[in-house]
Amino acid sequence: MFQKKTYAVFLILLLMMFTAACSGSKTSAEKKNSETEKSSDIAQVKIKDVSYTLPSKYDKSTSDDQLVLKVNVAVKNTGKEPLNVDSMDFTLYQDDTKMSDTDPEDYNEKLRSSTINADKSVEGSLFYVVDKGEKYELNYTPESYGDKKPKSVTFKIDGKDKKILATADQLQDSAKALSAYVDVLLFGKDNADFEKITGDNKNKIVSDFNESAKDGYLSASGLSSTYADSKALDNIVNGIKEGLSKNSSIQAKTTSISKDEAIVEATIKPVDASSLSDRIEDRVKDYYSKNSGASYEDAVKYALQVYPEEFKKLGPASSEKTVEVKMKKNDIDQWQLDMDDYRAAELVEAFIKE
Repeated sequence: MFQKKTYAVFLILLLMMFTAACSGSKTSAEKKNSETEKSSDIAQVKIKDVSYTLPSKYDKSTSDDQLVLKVNVAVKNTGKEPLNVDSMDFTLYQDDTKMSDTDPEDYNEKLRSSTINADKSVEGSLFYVVDKGEKYELNYTPESYGDKKPKSVTFKIDGKDKKILATADQLQDSAKALSAYVDVLLFGKDNADFEKITGDNKNKIVSDFNESAKDGYLSASGLSSTYADSKALDNIVNGIKEGLSKNSSIQAKTTSISKDEAIVEATIKPVDASSLSDRIEDRVKDYYSKNSGASYEDAVKYALQVYPEEFKKLGPASSEKTVEVKMKKNDIDQWQLDMDDYRAAELVEAFIKE
């Protein structure tokens, strides 16, 4: 029975290792936004920022090659009467085609319908489904009163601008960060971009990870260091990493972004560990048959000794599993795992199929 308990403990251990290690540091930096400003006879409009983002997961109308153009605007009432402002006052054209507006993941980001008094402003974002890298025109027509039609203003937006295109390239950074965490923590690999995209110190997080592994095992199993010394635990942790690196895989894709949070879809090919308990049990029975005077302590130590060897023999499972993982962005656009979210546990569990 202890063999199966030992295996179950290592599933718990794997999760404890992962969650304990992923507590990234945050640093701050000032973000600079370019502004474009134009005025009609009753309103002043500023484009504060333009970027590409992903469609909301609730928007099923976009094709795979389309993105959403997010335009952050501020509207100031320069007239004497109250001014009604609404996202419908804006229209985006791609060439001569009027583009569809869409709702963001977080509806609070969208420019809200409001009435502002003289010299007051309102700010929010506009969202349009577009083809990446095209030329766009944003038209603003203030709501008219009476017979007099207010002047419209038009902004030209170059979708090939390097700064705007860079925002499209960054849309998969959260997926790259998740893959980097898996590389250095679960697969024991070196990922050259790890510190750049996560903000974590690679050597420190791996060291913390390994120490958490050993402490977590002893705590979860109830075994003392008499049975599992530091060397045995190091061998087990390294064996798990080697086995996962060789026989499991992950494909990560960012599916939605809302402010400083992203959802990454991780498709995982797990290790098939359904035979692991029986493998270890057979090894222990063979050990007893050859060592009739062996004690329970001897058997436990032997089971721990052969555990990494047997784990590395496991092959990939026949089916994949897809889980969603929540990532959070720090102040300088580095993506880190949200360990307070329940989906972090689902990610780890998906790598081993019982």
